[in-house]
Amino acid sequence: MFSIPRISESFIEGIAISLGWKRYLDIKEQIEGRANADFIAEGSIIELKILEEEGLEKAYRQDNLASLFCHLSKNATEVNIDFDSIPEEISHEAEKLIAKPIQKAVKKASKQIRCTREDMNLTQSKGILLIINNGYKYLTSDNFEYLVKKCALKDSSQIDFVYCVTVEYHQGEFDSFIFCITRCHFIGETKTWKYSDLIEKAIQSKFSESMSQMMKDQMNPEFWRSNLEPVSDIVFEREGVRYIRRAPHVPDSRS
Repeated sequence: MFSIPRISESFIEGIAISLGWKRYLDIKEQIEGRANADFIAEGSIIELKILEEEGLEKAYRQDNLASLFCHLSKNATEVNIDFDSIPEEISHEAEKLIAKPIQKAVKKASKQIRCTREDMNLTQSKGILLIINNGYKYLTSDNFEYLVKKCALKDSSQIDFVYCVTVEYHQGEFDSFIFCITRCHFIGETKTWKYSDLIEKAIQSKFSESMSQMMKDQMNPEFWRSNLEPVSDIVFEREGVRYIRRAPHVPDSRS
């Protein structure tokens, strides 16, 4: 296994400063009782959110997901809970359940953007949610972006764009695949965010540099303390039924 860089707050902060963005707290004192976004750029208010936890490790979420599936698979001993395979009859409730950590992040970001817009009189600035998926490995990048967009459309009038970043690390017996996926989606009426191409290039470049550094210094304990875990099977049991989302198979190039 390799040590894979995690996209952290400091990772993004370095990129933000290189693009000329300003930290909110560097240009304005925090107002007691008011939330604030992370960065201010020309025409943009940007809030960073990073998901670190695997949403399906929560026992109550497993309980609720199992209860949705059990009515459809009464005699099954194993049930596939892959997001893209959820039956249509339960898809609405299942999506709501799975999206809870994302919805929480979207709602908080919306409040922070709204307060910043009001407190700094940035009425014409676009609200940007820059959201990183480090830990919710149940969701592929496509699944993650679908739910982020859906939550933003439903729960926020403050967010004009969502910029989603997912690092997918797939480890097989011999081969491994690492993808850093970055995509910008419009939520409001404006369809182009001026910084989307710039930040994509910056993230991809810095991620490549981080990968190169880690390959050179695999024995550095600092890397291993903050490394990104590979996508793995998600398995839990309820009342004798095994619920599973299998990690994508990584073919062995030697065979």
